[in-house]
Amino acid sequence: MKHVLVSIILLGSLTAFGQERSKNPKIQKEKIEQRKIAFLTQKLELTTEEAQEFWPIYNEMHKKIKENRSSMKKLYAPIKEGKTELDDATYRSIIQDSRENEVKGLEIKNEYADKMAKVIGYKRLFELKMAEKEFKKRLMERMKGSNPGKKGEVKRPHERNLIEKN
Repeated sequence: MKHVLVSIILLGSLTAFGQERSKNPKIQKEKIEQRKIAFLTQKLELTTEEAQEFWPIYNEMHKKIKENRSSMKKLYAPIKEGKTELDDATYRSIIQDSRENEVKGLEIKNEYADKMAKVIGYKRLFELKMAEKEFKKRLMERMKGSNPGKKGEVKRPHERNLIEKN
C-alpha cells in the first residue's frame, strides 16, 4: 500500500515537471513542494497510515516557522528600507527581538519534533533532517544548472567551454 502512495505522488510530480516550465513562481513553488513530499516520503519509507498522520504535523510546523520568519523580516524592514539614521536603542531592540524569534523558531521545531517522533520514531526523524538537507542540495544544484544568464551561473559540464580556442 505504501508503494502505491509513493507511486502516485511520484507520478503526479513527474507529470507536473514533465510539462513546460512555468514562469509563475506560485506554480513553481507548488511543484517543488510536491517533489519534496514525494522525495521525503520515499526516503523515510512512510506507510500510508504514517503519511496520513505525519504530513499534517509537518505542514503545520512549517506554517508556524514561516510565520515566525515573516515576523523576523518585519524587524529588519527599517534597515532594508535604507534608514541608517537609527539610534543604538533601536538596533539593540532589533537584535533582542531577532534573538527572541530565533528561540521561538527552535521551540517550534522542538515541539513538532516530539509530535512527529510519535508517528515515525526518532531514527526516522533524524533521517528526515538528513533527507531535507539532501533535497535542498539537489534543488540548488538543479537550479544552478538550469538558470542560464544568472549571476554566479554554474553550467552543466557539457555546456561549459573548459578551454576557449580563439
